[in-house]
Amino acid sequence: MAQILRISAASIDSALQDVTRQYLAGDLEKQQVLQHVPNSLIEIGITRYGAEGGREQPHTHRQAFEFQYMVAGVTAYLDMVTGVEYVFRKGDFYVIEHGIVYAQKSRPHTEILFIKVPPGNDKIPTTETAELEAWFEKPIEE
Repeated sequence: MAQILRISAASIDSALQDVTRQYLAGDLEKQQVLQHVPNSLIEIGITRYGAEGGREQPHTHRQAFEFQYMVAGVTAYLDMVTGVEYVFRKGDFYVIEHGIVYAQKSRPHTEILFIKVPPGNDKIPTTETAELEAWFEKPIEE
């Protein structure tokens, strides 16, 4: 029988105490702290960076599109092919299409709601460069 399922704010906050990312829905291969909603059509999760901010190493996705909504903070993405930097702030919505090779850095206390379609672990890591490390070290501009 169909039902309405809930994951409480307290459960989400507790799960994000020791990690930066938790999935809310999906058929997940890796175990996580948060009890998620199983779903084979979509993956939905939250990324939350603490007082140090955060970074995501360069990668691409072979098939997934990532739809993202900025709940709080500021994040920047570097398209590693074109060299173009994209900066997003609280309230922005953006889509990262599959095939884009990118790295990401975020200011402290940044929170992002993400939706990944189609689901599945299709991440392909790419090589870091000296130029990328310099980009990571440079503060996100206003």
